[in-house]
Amino acid sequence: MIGKKLGPYQIEAQLGAGAMGVVYLGVRQTDQGLRHAAVKIIPAELMNKGAAFKRFEREIIILRQLRHPNIVRYEDEGNVGDTFFYAMEYVKGSTLDRILQKRGALAWQDVVKLGIQICEALHYAHEHGVVHRDLKPSNLMVTKQGQLKLTDFGIAKALDRTEITATGRTLGTAAYMAPEQIRGTEISHKTDIYALGVLLYQLLVGKMPFEGSTVHVLMHCHVNEPAPLASSKSEQNLPVELDQLVHKMMEKRPEDRPWDCAAISMTLRAILEKIKTKKSIPMVYPEEGTPEANPTRAGTATNVPTAEKKKLKKKKQRSLVFDWRQALPTVGLVAGLLVVGGLIAYIMWPPSAAYLVSKAEPLMASTERADWLTAKNMYLDELDRRYPNHEFKSKTDAWIDKIELTSAERRGDVLEKSGIASLKKAGDSQGEQMFAAVFPEADAAIKRFDDIDAARRWKEMAASLEKETARSERGWMLLAKKRQTAVEDGIAKRSKEVEEQIERVNTAEREGHAAQAKVLRNDVIERFGKYSDQAERIAKFKATPPLEASAPQ
Repeated sequence: MIGKKLGPYQIEAQLGAGAMGVVYLGVRQTDQGLRHAAVKIIPAELMNKGAAFKRFEREIIILRQLRHPNIVRYEDEGNVGDTFFYAMEYVKGSTLDRILQKRGALAWQDVVKLGIQICEALHYAHEHGVVHRDLKPSNLMVTKQGQLKLTDFGIAKALDRTEITATGRTLGTAAYMAPEQIRGTEISHKTDIYALGVLLYQLLVGKMPFEGSTVHVLMHCHVNEPAPLASSKSEQNLPVELDQLVHKMMEKRPEDRPWDCAAISMTLRAILEKIKTKKSIPMVYPEEGTPEANPTRAGTATNVPTAEKKKLKKKKQRSLVFDWRQALPTVGLVAGLLVVGGLIAYIMWPPSAAYLVSKAEPLMASTERADWLTAKNMYLDELDRRYPNHEFKSKTDAWIDKIELTSAERRGDVLEKSGIASLKKAGDSQGEQMFAAVFPEADAAIKRFDDIDAARRWKEMAASLEKETARSERGWMLLAKKRQTAVEDGIAKRSKEVEEQIERVNTAEREGHAAQAKVLRNDVIERFGKYSDQAERIAKFKATPPLEASAPQ
């Protein structure tokens, strides 16, 4: 193809090739001068294979509808004889896999910035009903200015379309495949979230979380083996929040992963904001001399020395707990106790309830939800585990309620507003299922001006969940109560307004302004007579004859 003309494009070089097509650098003459484009064609040998050609056509359809600064832009399509092609934006830069080959693991600050851009691209695609299904470094271009572009929607799945492949068939790159993708079961936006977790792990560590001599071994690991923490393999120290987030994205069950890429982006942006404002960022291995490195435990300031932490890190140990029982035969009991004295102190003298609350409090005072989740994961869960009946329970329960309520609100927002069928499907949670059933009924009641019925439905949902002990269910109960209160507040506000308007009518009638009073009376009846909560009052008002004008003073 090089040197040949393909439609309006002069083919100059080959940019890449894969099983589903070849991409060339093409140039065309426009009114603004020469314009470069990446031109993808389907190989002649695939033309007669129905599924392959349909996939090529679908890639064009998908890319045509996606317009986002972090997604490569569709430009043109056509055919010359039996050669079909489409043109897309030509990105000057390098693929992320080439960057990894040259540099190895990236600094975690750079990974955070790239991760935000990937999330933005994926969330936009998901909101348009598209799952990429083949997220990997070679499908991500990075410009010299640091802008990232998501490419290659060759096996992307439109969630509202029939799948081209047969049931059970897997598509994608094995090293990044989610368990459900490997099994050939239901694909959703969370399939991309799993691949994103693998990708971010690779960027942080320079290696994959799972390695195997064959594709089958690799797939077995993705389905059955727990993913390691990036901090356990990385040569650089990582923020606790980033470490936990990446690990959460690689959960085996889709429902255990973050809800969507918007939530992931929010957490990454919170970390980036701390970098910009030079705020303290809790690290997996705190710096020596910081409060995190030397917390007070039952009056004792002890912890594993920084030097010892670094030694453990180099040995790739997943935990900071040193197995001194194995060391006794070789170094003796005394030496073992000396090495891990700080850790024994940690186990024997755990952090007090007051200490854990004091660490969580500034995080809960933040306006960033990411800080609240850090407080929960690092301190509040530990507090409840160690001290189930601690003296600060009323305060910490209120904190947990705030976290669970916002979680339910965010998920409820998706259930109500998302245009993607898979996102609107309620999960296993009883509260989520009840919300999915109640909100359309309550919304319908509001639209027919029956706010009493809407409030009743939310009240019944809250009452049904009142006795549930699971924290996540409590979040849905609190959301139902909040919705009920909002409707009841609206009724109360409307009742007050009706009172004020009726008083205006009465005043006008008493003062002899009959025409004005009639207009006001009709307005009150028309505006408020349709509401079930005002029906009785308006009926009584309509039946009451106008007041006679007062005699002039």
